[in-house]
Amino acid sequence: MGVTSAARINTDHGAEDGLDELVALARMIAYARHVAQDVNLQFATHCLDLALEAVKQEVGEGLTSEMAELSSPAPQMSVRSH
Repeated sequence: MGVTSAARINTDHGAEDGLDELVALARMIAYARHVAQDVNLQFATHCLDLALEAVKQEVGEGLTSEMAELSSPAPQMSVRSH
């Protein structure tokens, strides 16, 4: 195994860690959204919907079954910076 192969393995592991972190972040946002909804904080719920959709958009093609359960009623919109 050469240096290039070792670097590729480390890059793949880093990408997997990043995806795991995004999924964990989405779960935390979804939990906070449900709590905000339970205590009738409409604006906070809306903001957390947008945050959850932004994380889901960032995950993109790496969308897993775990992310599918974290759906929110917010419409899909682009939150990418220009």
